[in-house]
Amino acid sequence: MRNVMELLRSKEQELLKVKRQVEALRIAAPLLGSEEDSVGSSATPISAKGADRLG
Repeated sequence: MRNVMELLRSKEQELLKVKRQVEALRIAAPLLGSEEDSVGSSATPISAKGADRLG
């Protein structure tokens, strides 16, 4: 069994990684949304892409 402190540190690092990824997505989403507006209405909305895979 792994040391509890080692496991906690690992989980904290994973949490920081996910937080960074979420922040990057928050920055990218509006940029992709504005790109979609310039492409036209035939593009799939960002919120619908991969929505069935969430959770």
